[in-house]
Amino acid sequence: MAEELEGGLIDPTIAYITADEAHDTPYATAYEITDQLPFSVKKLKALLRAREVGVLTVKKRGSAVEPEELRRKTLPKPHGTASLTVFLTRVAGAPTMLLGHPVR
Repeated sequence: MAEELEGGLIDPTIAYITADEAHDTPYATAYEITDQLPFSVKKLKALLRAREVGVLTVKKRGSAVEPEELRRKTLPKPHGTASLTVFLTRVAGAPTMLLGHPVR
């Protein structure tokens, strides 16, 4: 799939594909990644507050963090109208947060 989409894996053990451009496929959803940060609940909470995020979608591969638990810790009382997707994963073996939104 990565070859077909002209991309590569973000980590050899994780089935997330990254590419420079979005490609149409019925097998995947494309996201524009705006930030890549080391995993930190504190940093994510501050970022969500600063960006006035009221809707947080959490996706994970290779992370032991439970999406509902992370949502409760970072958005206990959602304020704002912005939405954001956070991918909890590993990049080069390190726990990482990829932040972004679906490409339309």
